[in-house]
Amino acid sequence: MSNRQALGHALKCFADATKRQEYFHLYSDDIVLHGYQGVEPGLESVKRFYNSFWDVFPDAKVTLQELIEEGETLVARYVITGTQHKTFIGIAANGQQIELLGISVLHFRNGRCFERWACSDSLVLANQIGATITPTS
Repeated sequence: MSNRQALGHALKCFADATKRQEYFHLYSDDIVLHGYQGVEPGLESVKRFYNSFWDVFPDAKVTLQELIEEGETLVARYVITGTQHKTFIGIAANGQQIELLGISVLHFRNGRCFERWACSDSLVLANQIGATITPTS
């Protein structure tokens, strides 16, 4: 399976609550995620992060908008959508829909992603669920 196919399969599993644990086949045991506060290196930490995310947004899915491949690297521009069902960052669930744009650079080795750099706008997400952001001076 190519890296492109592996990512496509993983994103189908991401959206299917019955296959979500298969999503983690995308990553090597020593995966390092950059851009995810509090996620330590290693697959177990990544699993805890995503399982917590799916607990809050059980209908979450990722839609690819653009995918660029060069050698063992994929660059993916995407949108994550879902509905908030539990308290998140201190904001009670209100059934709010989210739409979070992001971009990731995934580096592969032996068919698995071992390093991922991601960027998304957490402020937009916070605003979508009703968080009040107060600027500091």
